[in-house]
Order: sequence, then structure tokens, then C-alpha cells
Amino acid sequence: MAEEIHPLDDPEKKARVVRALLIATPCMFVGCYILAWAQGAEVRYAVLIAAVGAVGCAGAALTIHLFGSKSRYALMLLGLVSLIMRLR
Repeated sequence: MAEEIHPLDDPEKKARVVRALLIATPCMFVGCYILAWAQGAEVRYAVLIAAVGAVGCAGAALTIHLFGSKSRYALMLLGLVSLIMRLR
């Protein structure tokens, strides 16, 4: 019986996920900016928040493109590092 491969290891499915994340990146920037601005953030902080959101979306696309199904480990490591930095 053939073993099923993970969807992110299938080149076609992985390409669709990466493409969707790259298309969502500018939407993430605009959405984060509008939400931050609507909540009263100064323009420079709204841009910073939007940039962090967009970089996160593009970074997830890059990680999935490079590592496929193993990308969850890299993203979990990044989350752990972020948590440690926040606790300091």
C-alpha cells in the first residue's frame, strides 16, 4: 500500500500555498495598517505593525517553499525565540 505524502511535500500543492501567501502579503500589510490606524496608532507605528505582519506572511511563504512539510519546525522555533525575547 502506497504511503500518502504530506500536502506540503507535493510540489503542486506547495506552490499553491506559497502563491496564496505571497498574494496575501500586500493584503496583510494594508489590513494591519488600517486596523492599527483605526485603533489610534501613530502613522509610524501603524506602518511598523503592518510591515511586521507582511514580513511574517512572506516569511511563512519562504519557509514553506524551502522546507515543505518540515517548515512547521522552523516556524515553531521562530515562535519559541519570539516568546523567549518577549519574556526578557
